[in-house]
Amino acid sequence: MPKIILHHYPESPFAEKIRLLLGYKHANYQAVTIPVIMPKPDLMPLTGGYRRTPVMQLGADIYCDTALIARVIDELLPDGTIYPPGNEATVAATARWTDSVFFRTCISVAFQPRALAESPLFQDQAAAEAFLRDRAELAGGASLTLPPETALPLFHNHLGNLDRQLAGSAFLFGNQPTEADFSSYHCCWFVHRNAALAGEFDHYPNVRQWMSVMREFGHGELETISGEAALDAAAAVSPRVAEGQSLEALDGLRPGERVEVMPTDYGFDPVRGVLMQSSVEHLSLLREDPRVGTVAVHFPRVGYQVTRAADKG
Repeated sequence: MPKIILHHYPESPFAEKIRLLLGYKHANYQAVTIPVIMPKPDLMPLTGGYRRTPVMQLGADIYCDTALIARVIDELLPDGTIYPPGNEATVAATARWTDSVFFRTCISVAFQPRALAESPLFQDQAAAEAFLRDRAELAGGASLTLPPETALPLFHNHLGNLDRQLAGSAFLFGNQPTEADFSSYHCCWFVHRNAALAGEFDHYPNVRQWMSVMREFGHGELETISGEAALDAAAAVSPRVAEGQSLEALDGLRPGERVEVMPTDYGFDPVRGVLMQSSVEHLSLLREDPRVGTVAVHFPRVGYQVTRAADKG
């Protein structure tokens, strides 16, 4: 089995979700530090256009979105599963809500003016402007943030709920962390790491204790490698091509058809290739790139759309 390669940058909240999960799993892996904004020349040959952070690579298999990445890591390292039986629907729903609605609330809190004044990125006007242009492009013209007067009440409402729930257990659903804990942690981490905002947690002692316990998982044993080395690792092997699965009755698509996959919320950069797998859980397509040859790009079904590709080569 190829070693896990995580494509990330240190400030990425979703990357923190996966780094912490790898720490919890005592994983030994490699990591590539990618640019915060486009262009990302050593990532695009792997993903075919998907630009969100993080991306996980196993040889020539490329996994997009932390919903899928977390599940694949749990399958590779099953001890201490973060998907314990009995709470499957609740954990999945909580993680998805947290990674969308609560995440948007947290970035709105973190990007309010008094917080940005403490951000190293926003001390450099040119870098700040480039970052804001990049994120506007990612959002497709829509705003990813809410006004502070809208976000702050929502943020404290949920922190209060978390604090009451954590009063009775070490983690959100008992004495073992689930994906919902890792999703909730990375959102809180993104706010708490800014010194100007740490005080927002003062009235939530159970949340602070839970964050301390989660933080102790660390980031595992990682070796930093270059983007070039990761591309070489993909070029050296073939993807693990599984037997084609089809949901033709539901989506009208069959394995072997040219399709394009992209998110349904933001980051509308379609990835085009040949459909390999289509199930209610995930989508997989095969694509070619001159730098790496054939790679398989994998997405979760939830949060993504797949359509038959126009004839664009």
